[in-house]
Amino acid sequence: MALLLLFAFSADIKAQSTPEAFLGLLPAIPSSVCTNDESEVDAFSDRIILVKGKIKEYSDRISLTAGKSEKEAEREAYASASAMTGISQADLMKLANMSEAEQEKWAQEYAAKQVASAKAGKPVAGENADRAKKLYNLNEERVKVKGEIDAIYNKLAVMYQEIKVKDTIETRKKNEKIKSIEQAWESAPWPDGALMQDPKVDLKFKKLIYQCENDYCSTMSPLMLDYITKYLTGLKYAIPLYRRLQMLDNEIATVQGVSAAVVNDENLYAVAAVEEYAVVLSDAYMFRCGKFEE
Repeated sequence: MALLLLFAFSADIKAQSTPEAFLGLLPAIPSSVCTNDESEVDAFSDRIILVKGKIKEYSDRISLTAGKSEKEAEREAYASASAMTGISQADLMKLANMSEAEQEKWAQEYAAKQVASAKAGKPVAGENADRAKKLYNLNEERVKVKGEIDAIYNKLAVMYQEIKVKDTIETRKKNEKIKSIEQAWESAPWPDGALMQDPKVDLKFKKLIYQCENDYCSTMSPLMLDYITKYLTGLKYAIPLYRRLQMLDNEIATVQGVSAAVVNDENLYAVAAVEEYAVVLSDAYMFRCGKFEE
């Protein structure tokens, strides 16, 4: 019974640690943002902070179960490099401590010996055709998968850059309008014999300034919300690609004999991408002006 409970608990933890689960915990993209209440914005932000905290817990848990110490990982790396190149681990360690000029000289001498062995028909040190072919194929697929992911985010980066350019233009226009209103406000005549401006006049100019802020938000926020929506669409498409990329990296590390680099969770890259989306989502209310307060 205890084993069944443990299995159920482990399965529940795993189910809650998928990118889809974390996405489901994040708030929905708001449909409008300009005049929303402060409490609504705070609840939105608090939810994002909470989910990012859960993602950090997940990442910390993966780090704790990663397995190998730095020294073990270093030993594996030397062993793998030795197996692939035919250079002894002792020589590899010496190489690591050589100056750049010494390494260059050693490499030339080593290459000359390899060429001589090949010409004499002797096996080249470290040669393993099957492993080399498998690594080549894995890396070829990795480049393809990574290229698909990069294509998604490169398009989004262009879109975000266009928003920044538009924001610069609209901010300048808004500030110029506000400056003109403030100048008119300062030069507006006071009532005869009054020691201060008529509150109705002040209110009129405050509303004009607020309208500038509202117009700015009405122009910019749809662009930002559209960007966030497309980012989410791209992320959902990329999640299986991230899983495949993680599996490929694990296979490459296994073939290379570097088990310390193997991550026993196919969701690591995808969850990290969800965390990046959470940062993007937090900008949903970037251009909010709030409600007018008299």
